[in-house]
Amino acid sequence: MPRGSGISKKYKPTGALADIIGSKPVSYAQVSKKLWQHIYDEDLQGEKGDGHSVSFNGKKYVGGQVIHCGECPMMKKFCGGKNKVAMVQLAKFTKKYMKEI
Repeated sequence: MPRGSGISKKYKPTGALADIIGSKPVSYAQVSKKLWQHIYDEDLQGEKGDGHSVSFNGKKYVGGQVIHCGECPMMKKFCGGKNKVAMVQLAKFTKKYMKEI
């Protein structure tokens, strides 16, 4: 596989994403790993039975599928000012802040 294609393609994080994971060029897999590490470190993921839910694309997400962005200023900025989002929305926000190199 040619360098810089497919899964190994490099991106430069910008804006709010760079504030969270740094601005060093990384693959999409590394972006995801670093973003989730931040979520775990800041204890932003909901828990089963916590009563929190969020809807996205007509589907309801509950418990561990909810990310509480409002508890971390960097994540709140990354998630467009929302207090909580569905974990599947992270990909949408991530793409907004990744520049292809």
